[in-house]
Amino acid sequence: MEKNIDKALIINGSPHRNGNTSYITKKIKEKLNCQVEEIYPYFDKISPCIDCHYCQKNEGCHLKDDMEKIYRDDYDLLILASPVHFYNLTPPMLSVVTRLNMIWCNKHFLGLEKTYHEKEGILVLTGGGTGEPKYAIEMAMKVFKYLNAKFDINKDYIYSLKTDTISVLEDKNLTVMIKKRIKRIK
Repeated sequence: MEKNIDKALIINGSPHRNGNTSYITKKIKEKLNCQVEEIYPYFDKISPCIDCHYCQKNEGCHLKDDMEKIYRDDYDLLILASPVHFYNLTPPMLSVVTRLNMIWCNKHFLGLEKTYHEKEGILVLTGGGTGEPKYAIEMAMKVFKYLNAKFDINKDYIYSLKTDTISVLEDKNLTVMIKKRIKRIK
């Protein structure tokens, strides 16, 4: 066991509550033995950064919405889950990414460095067609960095990227990936 996990936060960037990405997060939740909170940027209120410069002059972010659940830092496992749309995370997931600008601005303009406690990170990506997930992975790695989540692409990446030809229900590799990753935190 790597770390005691009391709470997991899943940021699910899918526009479908019962789609491929949600199917995988459901399978992960079934195997976790902890409290789980799930945020859906498509449905919950997380606005993109509006570049108001508040965080350059004040601690925190001017926008008060469900992003507070992420800033709260009360979770030990951060799971980023998203379909790959045009090689990247979905637009509402990118809104989450833009809001991390507050962390950078507070540090560089005000000298305030909020230290998020160390946590585990898991990336879940789904997609079909010829979509290469390179940019989605790069964006997710920035989120993990700013929120202090340990992430190893070789151990913490769960994916099903041929959903146009193989259903997540039939993707045998998926079950193995979930089992291996969750086994490391139990």
